[in-house]
Formats: sequence, structure tokens, C-alpha cells
Amino acid sequence: KDRLRGLSDMMLDDTLEQSGGGLPDALEPAQLRSFLAKEACNLSPDYIDDGTGVKLPASVVELRRLAGTTSNSADGASLFPKSVDSVSRLARSCQSFVFEVCYAIPEQNLRGISALPVWKQDGVGSGDEDSYGILPQSFITHVGEHILALVQALEPFASDKEALGLANEVMTGVIEVAVQPWKEFVAAAGVSLSGDEKSQLKSLMRGKEVSQFFGDDGDTDIYNQNEEEDDEEEDPDDKASTAFCNQWLDVVGLAVAGRLLERTMRIPRLGRKGAEHLAADLNYIRNVFTALGVAGHPHPLLGYMAKLV
Repeated sequence: KDRLRGLSDMMLDDTLEQSGGGLPDALEPAQLRSFLAKEACNLSPDYIDDGTGVKLPASVVELRRLAGTTSNSADGASLFPKSVDSVSRLARSCQSFVFEVCYAIPEQNLRGISALPVWKQDGVGSGDEDSYGILPQSFITHVGEHILALVQALEPFASDKEALGLANEVMTGVIEVAVQPWKEFVAAAGVSLSGDEKSQLKSLMRGKEVSQFFGDDGDTDIYNQNEEEDDEEEDPDDKASTAFCNQWLDVVGLAVAGRLLERTMRIPRLGRKGAEHLAADLNYIRNVFTALGVAGHPHPLLGYMAKLV
């Protein structure tokens, strides 16, 4: 024990000296073991204040300082900052990859709809019967069918409890992957955001704050309905699985809504008959989102746009 304590003291002093009193870039496994060996073999450890008035062994306080877990560690330093940064970048890459796979078909079908000749059709004013007969176009039905199929595609990945727990640890900030269509929608609408653009875009994407300006179009109660549904009792495992699937359906749904709105804003001319087709398409995708039952969907702007046309 004496030799182990001596070795531990030497390695500990050398590590702290090299770090200049700050955080070292990395610690070797042997150096980590030296901290633990010193604590385990020291029969009379020195107790010091950890900064909160609590007395703890000096080695424990030092470990917490290096790990950035002390209550007065305001800089949020990490024991392995390079590793944390690498893991964060990997998580963002994985989020983008999953999103691109889930969103590829909607993006492909919505990309060129602004130039469709159907929007320019005028025709004679149609009555209720004729309007009832207008069906959603193929591009929007392909999008809707894909979104509904995502439910079955995502469920197998949420069935493993252990894998689901690991996946949920890197789901923070996943909404970022769906921001681009909304940026382009804002640009197409001729609106310039001032101040915190990121916060304003997220507020627009969620739609909760802007829904009050659109009147009673049937989408303004979606938040209250989902809050009531969330209060129902559910098995914890099933609840975690549902939350994971809904999180990805939410992200894909936001991107689809943003892209559809952006493409709609870029239609050069909208005739009477074209407007009826657009209304049928918008109402169809609203019904798809309603069937999914994901919080915040359908987006209120979809309903408002359908009323305008």
C-alpha cells in the first residue's frame, strides 16, 4: 500500500503540474487509476471544502473539478473536451443522416411543384359539388403515404429498450435539421427576421404563438388536445418508444410543412381552378397530420393557407 500510495502521489502531482492548474486535454487510464488508488489506500484522507460547504476527500474534490461537475464550475468545462466535441459532431451527423433518409421522398415530390401548369388554370366558377369532386394531386398523396408509412418504419428502432436509451441521449437539438425549409419559406414570403433569428424561426415552426392570428380554422386546438392525451397513463417503455417515434415524425412533419408553404409562396400565378386544387392538396396533408396525432400538427399556417385560396 505504501508503494502504491507513493506512486499515486507522484502521478497525481505530475498530472496537475503539467495542466498548469487548469484542465488537462486528456488523462491516461493509469492516471485515472492513480486517483482511485490514492483514495482507496489512504487511511486518513484530507477532507476539504468542495465549494458548497460540504467536506469531502481532497481527491474526490479534485476529480470533480477535473470533470467539471462541481457546483461552482460555471465554465462548463469537461474532462475530455475533444472527445465531447467529437461525440457531439457525430450525433449531429447521425441526426442529419436519419433525417435525410426519412425526408428524401417528400423533398423529391415537393421540389418542383411551383412550376406545375395546373396552378394557372382558371376555368368557370365551380359549385360545391364540383369542388367536392376535386381530388388531391399525386405529388401530395405520395408525401402523405410516405409520412404514414414512417410510423411502421420507425417502430422497430424503438423496440429495443437499451438501444432506445442510447438514441434518446443524442436527440437533443434534433429540430435543427428541419430549419432550412422554414428559412426558405421566410425568404419566399419577403420577410426579414431581426434579432435572434434562430429563436424566431423555431417559434414560427412550432406555430403555437402565431396560431392566435389565424382565427378558428380547426388547427388551433391541437395543442390542448395533445396535452390532454399526454395525461393518460401509459406503460413507461411504450411511452418512451412512442416519444421517440413522435419526435422524428414531428421533425419530418415540420420540414414537409415548411417546404410545402415555401413552394406555395413561389407559385407565379394561381387561377381559380388552380386555387381549388391547391386547397384540396393542403387539406389532404392536414388530414394526414391529424391522423398521426403528433403534438403541434397540422401546422396552423397550412389551415390558414387553405382558407386563403
